[in-house]
Amino acid sequence: MITIWDCYGLSDAVPDEVVVVASHERLPPVLAAGKAYDTLAQPWGAPAIRQMILDEYCRAGAHGDRAYADDLAALYAEARRLHPGGRDRRRLRRPTLK
Repeated sequence: MITIWDCYGLSDAVPDEVVVVASHERLPPVLAAGKAYDTLAQPWGAPAIRQMILDEYCRAGAHGDRAYADDLAALYAEARRLHPGGRDRRRLRRPTLK
């Protein structure tokens, strides 16, 4: 039998990152592990995971959950160390109509 911990291990993300993906994307943890794996396989994946963490950090702060926000700040620092670089797809130059 495959456990959630097996799914976390196969996702290339730490369990807390998978929890953030699950919350951010409103997915069950098993599907979030697959989403994290697929996302991190893309050139824009590392910035996308980091942005999800920042989004959840802002949400926690807006709801006054300072302890969770602090945990997310530490997770963001860890994500920057574990998943450096990447291309933020939002910053890619889009062609303009002439």
